[in-house]
Amino acid sequence: MEPSPLGVNLPSIGRNAGPIHPRDEGGIVVYDWWLTPAVYAGVSVVLLEAQLRRAASSGGKLIFRASLSLKFMYGGAAGALSMLLFLKGAETEWWLNALAAGFVLCFLFGWPKTITTDERGIECYWWWRPKIVIPWDEVEYAETGKVKGIEIVGAHARITFEGYNADQARFCKEVTTRSSVKKIMNPTEFTGLHL
Repeated sequence: MEPSPLGVNLPSIGRNAGPIHPRDEGGIVVYDWWLTPAVYAGVSVVLLEAQLRRAASSGGKLIFRASLSLKFMYGGAAGALSMLLFLKGAETEWWLNALAAGFVLCFLFGWPKTITTDERGIECYWWWRPKIVIPWDEVEYAETGKVKGIEIVGAHARITFEGYNADQARFCKEVTTRSSVKKIMNPTEFTGLHL
């Protein structure tokens, strides 16, 4: 580290300089250059698996589940933090335990949803809250959203088909075939709410 004119230590630009997470190991600044590509690769794997996976069919319903790799990420993170709390909880500061417990709860409540379609409409399931149902005749419009998501807006509810749910093309076909919506709109194309 080189001292700056303001008295703040700044990393030097050189062989070890990198854009992410410096850590000091005995006076040597080491940058974890691999962290950003690893995160991008993980997100890309989740989205690619969702594109390659097909919707399951059961009893007249099409089931659009989240990708298996995303469930492994959520479950693995919650399991690892729970194990860390169990093994090291008594030795650690209380606020670190509270922070880790908060992350475990975030992973559990953020568990990916499952969306189903049948002849009645679209249903969205979470493990921790009641299901949301939009009948086909109440679908007002559909628009593209963030991270390859599709938002279905009904008269009394809203369901977002996330980019990590399987078989997005089949879901779009179901929406345009069974509802009055004939095109999934881009938000910049809207001229009114009822198209």
